[in-house]
Amino acid sequence: MLIAALGLITLCNNASAQKDTSAYKTWDDLLTGIKKDKKVDLATDPKLKAISEQWTAGITKTISAKSATEPWKEWTPTNQHPTADMNLLPLMEGAPAPIYILPQAGQADLDAKFDPYIKKIESQQKELTEMIAKNSKLQQVYQKEGEEGLKKRSIAESDKSVIVQQMGGTEKLVNMSEAERNAAAYKMASDVKFNPGMLSGNNNPGMNAMMQKMMTDKEYAKRFNKLSDAEKEAEVKKFMTETSQQDENFDLNKSSQQHDQLMGERNNTKYTQDITLLNLRVQKRLSAATELYSKNISAINDWVSTVGNNIDKWYSTKYAAIPIVELGEYGHDKDPGQVQALEITVAYLKYQMLHGPEMKLRSDNWNLYKTNCKYAIGELNDFIANYKWGAHSTDNVFGPDADQEVASGIGGAYGMMNQLAEEAKNFSSTAKGYQKQFKTITTSR
Repeated sequence: MLIAALGLITLCNNASAQKDTSAYKTWDDLLTGIKKDKKVDLATDPKLKAISEQWTAGITKTISAKSATEPWKEWTPTNQHPTADMNLLPLMEGAPAPIYILPQAGQADLDAKFDPYIKKIESQQKELTEMIAKNSKLQQVYQKEGEEGLKKRSIAESDKSVIVQQMGGTEKLVNMSEAERNAAAYKMASDVKFNPGMLSGNNNPGMNAMMQKMMTDKEYAKRFNKLSDAEKEAEVKKFMTETSQQDENFDLNKSSQQHDQLMGERNNTKYTQDITLLNLRVQKRLSAATELYSKNISAINDWVSTVGNNIDKWYSTKYAAIPIVELGEYGHDKDPGQVQALEITVAYLKYQMLHGPEMKLRSDNWNLYKTNCKYAIGELNDFIANYKWGAHSTDNVFGPDADQEVASGIGGAYGMMNQLAEEAKNFSSTAKGYQKQFKTITTSR
């Protein structure tokens, strides 16, 4: 009996110790103190601080954990820009961070803090758009010749195609019926088999011979494709030279010039395509950074929901226990004094254990996102350091435009900077709201 009694006492003592250290017991003590009109300083309450740190430890570790893969770091930016050149990284670094400390957010002028940066980015975007429009040959033609001029140039450019020429020209094709176009296309496909030079616009025997050899001799085609650009050019000229005497109208110099022009256009097209691929790589890296950011936001939202539910559950239990009292002419209702004390206690709890930590978590996640975005745009930033605007345009106003592609990449980076600033402002606004809500409740007594 004595052993059993001692065991029961020990069990009760353990249960009591566990209860004393629980969050609900701590909150009960806080409520008791507020009912007695005691001043509350949650920042120095060791029990509440310990509970808050315990509850945020897991989510903080989740956000700060290094990812297994970091696609945004595929390129290490050098950021070696002359002073006068466009430099995206310092501009992105300048995005103002959220104000997560609640008292500071409550007193801050958010428009004054964030709007100048947002307007600066919008101004950069406008300048970029105006510069591209000013240097765009398509825009220049439109301003001088209008839509009719663009239409005529479009037809003229289309008519440069040997295929289109052989089928009667662009205007004739436009006016053909579907059956007539199908018939013309079938005839063209048949003609190309016997005259491959039609595809390149060069009907001299040398080019025809080379094209036929490429189409019929697979080994030769493989060897040719492995040649450098200079070796390919020499091979083309060799075929043209060997057979030039067979056609009295063949002009080697003219054909070489045409070939050089085609090579120049091809190189410009290739250059523009390379910029497009660069933009795609940057977008892929930004998407990976955004995916991590969104994943962390979901984790934070889950944490907020869990902590909020715990506080709400405790509140519901305490509210249900408040007795009904006589209120004179107002009838019967929950004891107003106890209800107010409970509301103030909950306001303190949410302020200290939910809203404050929540805004710190969101701010940490935002800062991580900004850092990852800086890595993501590093390759683009290095590329534009030495980019020469307007140096890669062609006479074809409808051709590939390197400037447009570069501007598209820069515009995407500006959009990301604007998003960062807007989100930081929204977070700060939420923190400001939490501070106002807390002050409204706790100063009403």
